[in-house]
Amino acid sequence: MRSFSKMLIALVVGFAGVVAAISPAAAASATPQQLGGLDLGAYCRSIGYADATLTGSTAYDWHCVAGDGSRHDLTFEAACRWTYRTGDAVDRIGSFTDPASVSCWRVSPAVLTPAIDDYCVSTGHSASILTGTTVYDWHCVNYSRGGPTYFDVNLPAVCRYTAGTAATIDRFADFRDAASWQCRV
Repeated sequence: MRSFSKMLIALVVGFAGVVAAISPAAAASATPQQLGGLDLGAYCRSIGYADATLTGSTAYDWHCVAGDGSRHDLTFEAACRWTYRTGDAVDRIGSFTDPASVSCWRVSPAVLTPAIDDYCVSTGHSASILTGTTVYDWHCVNYSRGGPTYFDVNLPAVCRYTAGTAATIDRFADFRDAASWQCRV
């Protein structure tokens, strides 16, 4: 009986050690996870509309449609949270001009503002510059006697630089607000 008790204690201690070893690793690997796409028709029906419709060629041209044909705005983030049943879901628009590029991601609550200027300088450019009003109007710039030379900003690289980790996604909250870029971990 004594050896059975010792074996049982050894198993419990061993199991606790395994759980302790796994838990920190699981917590440390809380990286963004791509959940998948959206069924916007199902989402719109879940909030009382008849269906979803695409009325143009951008991601913002998706709308819920009422039974009378009237169009209503929808929120991708709410659709992601409803679809995947988690408050940790956010939307990511891969390309504003591709309405099919919306995907859902599970992320931590932390929202980092991308250090675009610091990134540009760290990669050998003079600074960053905003040449318009949308999220796609950020550029790295080199100033010289011949005038400025502009370079596209690599937002995934900016987010890796800002967060200090490769486990990030870049997303914008509002295409028309250049300051709405986010790095999510």
